[in-house]
Amino acid sequence: MIVPMTRVELVSLSSIRARVVESLQAQGLLHLDEAPLGDEETKGFLDRLQLEGAELESYTTLEESERTLNEIAPLLTMQPGEHDLKSCATAASKSPDGDIGKRVREWAAALRKVTRERATRRDAVEVLNNYKGILEQVSPALGGSNVKLGRGTRAVVLQGNVKKVSDRLDERLKAEIGAGCTFHRNFISRKQLVGLISFPESKENDVTRILGQEGVTPVDMRDQGFENATISEVVGRIDKTIAEHQKELTRLEGEANKVSRQVGAELMGAKLVVADRLSRLRVYGQFAQSKMVTVFHGWTPQDQFGALKQAVEREFPGKVEINTIGFHGVPHAAVPTQLRNAAFFKPFEMVLGIFGPVTYGTIDPTWMLGLSFTLFYGFIVGDVVYGAIIVALALWIKGKWGKTEVGNSIGSIAMYMGFSTMVWGFIYGEYLGGFVSDVVWPKLFGHELHPIFHRAHETTVLLVLAILCGVLLIPTSMVLGVVEKFKHGHKHHALEQLGLLLALLALVFFVLGYFGVPVFSSSFMQMVDLGMAAAGVVLIFYTMKAMGLIGLIEVLSLGGNIMSYARLMALGIAGIALADMANSMPAMMGYAIGIPAALVIHAANLGLSIASPTIHSLRLNFVEFLPKFYSSEGRDFNPFRKETQW
Repeated sequence: MIVPMTRVELVSLSSIRARVVESLQAQGLLHLDEAPLGDEETKGFLDRLQLEGAELESYTTLEESERTLNEIAPLLTMQPGEHDLKSCATAASKSPDGDIGKRVREWAAALRKVTRERATRRDAVEVLNNYKGILEQVSPALGGSNVKLGRGTRAVVLQGNVKKVSDRLDERLKAEIGAGCTFHRNFISRKQLVGLISFPESKENDVTRILGQEGVTPVDMRDQGFENATISEVVGRIDKTIAEHQKELTRLEGEANKVSRQVGAELMGAKLVVADRLSRLRVYGQFAQSKMVTVFHGWTPQDQFGALKQAVEREFPGKVEINTIGFHGVPHAAVPTQLRNAAFFKPFEMVLGIFGPVTYGTIDPTWMLGLSFTLFYGFIVGDVVYGAIIVALALWIKGKWGKTEVGNSIGSIAMYMGFSTMVWGFIYGEYLGGFVSDVVWPKLFGHELHPIFHRAHETTVLLVLAILCGVLLIPTSMVLGVVEKFKHGHKHHALEQLGLLLALLALVFFVLGYFGVPVFSSSFMQMVDLGMAAAGVVLIFYTMKAMGLIGLIEVLSLGGNIMSYARLMALGIAGIALADMANSMPAMMGYAIGIPAALVIHAANLGLSIASPTIHSLRLNFVEFLPKFYSSEGRDFNPFRKETQW
């Protein structure tokens, strides 16, 4: 349900404004809005509040601290415990902004120093390992590890269009260096070449220039002291240098952990305090003020206004006026929306959020989405064993990510999917498809397992049940749409949708009568059907004028929406076919190959059973059902509060 909102106005002495803002943040009950400056008659009485003086200085200091904290927090190698974090945040809340800023700079210097040193060492190790790999690759192609890489030799590795590049390089070396220069080439593949250039030592600079102009980087590392040595000697020196770097990295990682232990809790606590203080200053632009008073506007749930008023009057007796004000004329989309659903349906608020926030004053379809999605999913998959596996997966998700709102919601929805699948599986008598009913049960009890409803043998009935879901839900969604449009004064659109609804119902009743459904094939119902069709056509042409023919085509499209529910049957039958295919593998291929093959097919079928029915169950809601009445033009209720309670 959508929680009824109350519009609130607070008028405070400007001298205690900062305390009032801090109190409102601590309570976390008020969604702040921009306070109006008044009408033309009172123009100039109220002005938009601007930060200045000490508050502006504080804002600048805190912003700088926030930027630095956001940069250095990821550098922590370990996160503080919740108790330490709360304790340090409480301590930081008593420190002035300047002191926090000073501490932040100290933490930044310590963390950046050790992080920079670690990064430098890691980069060095990576470079050396790459160089070592290249040398080991070059060595066999150039005659072994005793080839000397000195001032008269340069090793290169070319990739890409290596023939063109190497031919050009060879031509330039011969033309500009002369006969004393030799380019030994070995094509590893069409796109890779390793080579060794030998030349007179006096031509060192010329060779370096040519390589640079051709974009070729030599693989010897003279800046590392690896010159005038054989490949074998260079590789040995590299291994020794890497070991030294690794030893230093171990020391630096220990130092990083030590710094993180020492300052991590303080740093993260200060981060919370800085974020809260900045959020208090950032909302100042929403307030209006005169020389003496500051005006706050906002929204709070009706059932929480009493608590908000009592807290304000208790903390600021006689200094703050708090009252409700009407919001007649305020567009529904401008009123923040808070949803409050039963615990079972609450996880589906996250799914509904894909559409956007529910518009205040309209229908909250969370429970409809939750109920239909859960039933549709189980109706499609309908296997007890698959359902049990999905429940186990849901428990794993909740155990791993259940502390987060998203993780808990996904885990809960997966739990509903699993239980629904098990219930429908019991009705269908399906346990890994027909494995239990066709194989295990007869061997154990000597007779077949008779399900309540054998969908594999009653596909026509299953199809009818699926389409009946559409017959029930599509007209229901249109009725809700008509009611909502009338409720919000959109009479013309309401009549248009009513015309479509009547024409659709006439079409449905005609089809039911045509197939001999007793009630709908009677003469009386035929007259009712004709009357609804006539009324629907009249309303369609009355509201749509010349576009009425398009409206009649829309009726057929709505009929297609109903028929699209047939996918509930089709997907389920496809799942049965895959499960039965898996169960037939051992008999077809023998136990040694057939059982692993069956498990693979069941695993694939389970994966498809998680993905495809989820998508199509949501599609039936998001495409066919919800758009006919659901309004998602609202904005979420976002009370002004601390990001984390400490």
